[in-house]
Amino acid sequence: MDEANVDAMFSLLDVLGQGFIRPAQYREALKTLGLSTEDLELEDDDAITLDVFKEGICTDPLSLQAFARRF
Repeated sequence: MDEANVDAMFSLLDVLGQGFIRPAQYREALKTLGLSTEDLELEDDDAITLDVFKEGICTDPLSLQAFARRF
């Protein structure tokens, strides 16, 4: 999956176009990808930017493809 697809997925989660998503959205995206969220240390008021999103989901390309199929 290329970077444009990752950007598009982030846009699906950032429905208000704020440039960030909340930790709850980020955790759900990682779970959908089959990635662990146990080591995440995020406060509820943290803002997950596109760069942080890319770091988290680009660790497993097969899971990224599974996420893309759901959307």
